[in-house]
Amino acid sequence: MDFFSSAIATVCCSVVSTPQMMITDNIMAGTYPNLVAAISGLAGEQGLKGFYTGWFPGIAGKIPSYGLTWVLFQQLKELQLRTFKRPPKDYENSLMGCLSSAATVSIMIPMDTIKTRLVTQVNYPDSIPYKGIADAAVRITREEGAMAFYRG
Repeated sequence: MDFFSSAIATVCCSVVSTPQMMITDNIMAGTYPNLVAAISGLAGEQGLKGFYTGWFPGIAGKIPSYGLTWVLFQQLKELQLRTFKRPPKDYENSLMGCLSSAATVSIMIPMDTIKTRLVTQVNYPDSIPYKGIADAAVRITREEGAMAFYRG
C-alpha cells in the first residue's frame, strides 16, 4: 500500500513539476536561452503539450525510484534492528536514508539520461530520433557504451 500511495502522489506531483523540468532541460540543452524564451517557445510550438513532452519517461523513472528508495531504506532498518537489537537512532535513520538514496540514484541515472535524450532530441534534427524508451536505451548502449548513461 505504501508503494501505491507513493505512486499516486508522484503522478500528482509530476503534473506540477514536469513543466518546470521541461523548461529547465530545454534551457540546459541550449534550445532556449532563458526562462521567458523557454516558456514562449514551448507554448508557442506545441501549446500545453509542449510542457509535458517526456512526461511518461519522467514518471516512469520517478515511481520506481521512490519505491526502490523506500524498499532499500526498510531493508536497512531491518538489518540495523537485527544487528543492534534496538530501533535506529536519528543519525542512523539519516545515514540509512542517505545510503538508500545514493544506491537508488546510481541505479536510476540511466532512466534520467534516457528521459533527457527523449526530451531534447528535437534539438538534433540531423540525428535519427529515438522511437521511445527501449529504443533509446538500446541505441545509447550500442552506439556510446554503458558509461554514456553516467556521463555529465
